Amino acid sequence: MEKKKIRVHVLSHTHWDREWYAAFETFRKRLLNLIDSLIENLPENPHFKHFMLDGQTIVLEDYLELRHQKKDELVEFIREGKISVGPWYILPDEFLITGEALIRNFLIGKSVLDKLGIGGNVMKIGYLPDMFGHSAYTPVILKGLGFEGAVLWRGIGDKSRKTEFLWKAPNGDEILVINLIRSYSNGAHFGRDIELMKSVFKKEIEELSKHATTENILIMNGTDHEFPLFNLPERFQEWSEEFGAKIIHSSLQEYLKSVKSQKPELKTVEGELKDPKYEPVLKDITSTRIYLKLMNFEAQLLYQRYLEPLSTLFFNEENSLPNEIEYGWRLILKSQPHDSICGCSIDKVHRDVDLRLSNALEIGLETLGSYLKKLSDEDTSENEKSLIVYNPYERERVTVVKGIVALDPSKNYVVVDEEGNICETSIEPLNPLETVDLLHRVGDNDYIQGSSFITQYITAISPNVAFGIKPVRISFMAQLPAIGFKKFTIKESETTRSVEDVSTNFENKFYYFKLNEDGTFQVFDKQNNTLYERMNFFEDVADAGDEYNFSPIPDDRAIASPKNVRMKGVKNRGFTKEIDLLVEYEIPEELTNDRKARSERAVTVPIEVKYILFRDEPRIDVKLSLQNNAKDHKLMVGFHFPEKLDQVVNDGYFGLVKHPTSVEPDENATEEVTSRYAMESFVSLSGEKGKLLITSRGLHEYETQITNEGLDLKLTLLRAVGWLSREDLLTRKGHAGPGIPTPEAQCIGRYNYRYSLRFLSDGSSEEMFDASRRFLLDPVLMETSEDAKTPTISFFELEDGIHLSALKISQNKDAVIARFLNISNVPRKISFRKNVEIVNLAEEPTGKIISEFVLEPGKVLTVKSSK
Repeated sequence: MEKKKIRVHVLSHTHWDREWYAAFETFRKRLLNLIDSLIENLPENPHFKHFMLDGQTIVLEDYLELRHQKKDELVEFIREGKISVGPWYILPDEFLITGEALIRNFLIGKSVLDKLGIGGNVMKIGYLPDMFGHSAYTPVILKGLGFEGAVLWRGIGDKSRKTEFLWKAPNGDEILVINLIRSYSNGAHFGRDIELMKSVFKKEIEELSKHATTENILIMNGTDHEFPLFNLPERFQEWSEEFGAKIIHSSLQEYLKSVKSQKPELKTVEGELKDPKYEPVLKDITSTRIYLKLMNFEAQLLYQRYLEPLSTLFFNEENSLPNEIEYGWRLILKSQPHDSICGCSIDKVHRDVDLRLSNALEIGLETLGSYLKKLSDEDTSENEKSLIVYNPYERERVTVVKGIVALDPSKNYVVVDEEGNICETSIEPLNPLETVDLLHRVGDNDYIQGSSFITQYITAISPNVAFGIKPVRISFMAQLPAIGFKKFTIKESETTRSVEDVSTNFENKFYYFKLNEDGTFQVFDKQNNTLYERMNFFEDVADAGDEYNFSPIPDDRAIASPKNVRMKGVKNRGFTKEIDLLVEYEIPEELTNDRKARSERAVTVPIEVKYILFRDEPRIDVKLSLQNNAKDHKLMVGFHFPEKLDQVVNDGYFGLVKHPTSVEPDENATEEVTSRYAMESFVSLSGEKGKLLITSRGLHEYETQITNEGLDLKLTLLRAVGWLSREDLLTRKGHAGPGIPTPEAQCIGRYNYRYSLRFLSDGSSEEMFDASRRFLLDPVLMETSEDAKTPTISFFELEDGIHLSALKISQNKDAVIARFLNISNVPRKISFRKNVEIVNLAEEPTGKIISEFVLEPGKVLTVKSSK
């Protein structure tokens, strides 16, 4: 049988970084010129059949904002299939966002097309061409959105060197992947003329044919911000005859259809894809410009777990504030493109990202207060105040409630629940200006305590009324219903509750805590009979890298001992105890001019450390506030685990990801291979005895190091570097971008952090997820009237092991969407109080109506409930 000619699909496209080595408006002017040229040239070049706008719909918004008069022409080209758009709003980094943010990315991206009347023209392929590696659980989202396939480049390594493979998530969900072995730029013209492109095509056909799974190969005719050569396809017939191949101007959809039609036998690749063997995955963007990561984390959490669930109480009302939520989400998503949230752009770009995220948080906090205010009708008396507390966690819990309310700080008060039970209460005076400052102290979640105070300001008949409020910080122990509300009353008390113990030791039924002289601590875990001797130590090393990658200097010695440790105070509330320290480190000011050593001159980097110890939980929280005064360095916080382990686990979008604690170096890789990984919010070490969970608010980078005594786990607090890209790194081959100075990436300034240590009993995935969410999802309170209602927000009951992933108004605002995850290793049941319909992640109906559902381990269920 005669062998068929190979079919060469040429995809003309551009890769559109909305901001990177230039700011948004500069790139937008190029975008205007690009799309103008498409509209002008497509009708006059019949051989040029198709152009792909990089899988993003935000480019349509950016273009039409200034070229609204060309809307009809552009829309018609999309309808005809001459321009493909979507499926995403923006192309994000996969490791610095949540899975829910990636789903919102799709939903808002499609809504852009829906408003243009072309929602049915969205590309049904998960186009992810330049992400810095790929999450283990991305296949769950791609499959759940109903995609036909995906397109990947970086991080696959030797797991597959074929043009297609099947990608399987840890829960078994899988999707067909188009593997861009030779990058998304393998057929770019880079300004070359057509005759030179002929040799490029010939080479690509030869190389890709070696890796093809069918008679189809894909040449990506485009690259970053590149305009097309409209007359290029005119040569395809001539080249086809010369090369003995059939070259066609094609699309991703057409290529995928051709591959599937031949039903190839494909290799299955599993899990996270972050191998730098053939192309850099630029792993240290997880700690570059750490302030962006901290804000992004808080913004996502605020919208996903507070605003969206609360919005479902009011979604049938005209004033339900869905516009504020979508507007805030758009600000967050505009901050999540890989060059934006990763911190690897020029300084101007990151000032813009900083502003977007700050605005998203501010809008979110005000919206939160507005929702809680809707549950309140009028002010209470001066002698008694009522509070309504919202628990965002989907489990009943006994926990500490904190907030800011208006009370006379000279009087004593006690909190009483609806059953008349007196709650342990602590009241502390607060400067009113501190409540405003809370908004800008991201890295901790104290800002959420200010929602009540902020709401009183934005709803007061005159700002002077709000300015006259005397706020206090109130803390009390309370039993709260699952993802619901409970009312409390603040009453005057004649007695003052005081706790005399101000020692730096602490003991509860779970552990014994002892402060070390250097500011670290040791703790004995009673549950597992395990001693942790050196916890929360700081380590600083030189960083001669750039915004993409850490790079050490020769013979560097880590700075691991403080110059000074000073006790600032101990505060014992009974249910919690706080120990405040000031730990000062002397850090070399910067690198020497040759970048091979650290300067002799040192600066002080003060770190305020607060240990928060819980009477009723196996938990220790740590709050840090540090002033970075040094350049060219990496600062980490470490925890010594008293056993050697082969494996460490962290969370991903919808489950756990496992990593080795030590790896073999690969000198042939394009980037250093090291045991440094990305987590969403927690990392866990579990041995024969010790079982430790560390959950952070916005710290995504950790590394492990085997020691003689056990294992050190370190979280990166910040990396201070001064270049977008350099070509002299010891950890990466060549440049990763333009060699532009970025002095603001040195991160001089103040940073706040909060993370939590939990000593687990069995170390199961259920326990990890439960513990992490108890730390992350603090209750929030609002002053309310005595007769205010306490509504029920949930319409479901969950067995242990089932976690809520989303509770929101549907994108088209006609129903409530709830999404669940079974994090356990056995089937678990969800019961609904009324019939609901199963939908996919795109919120598209399946026609299956249920009143209960048994969810298999690791699986995700999304349902729609009409109201």
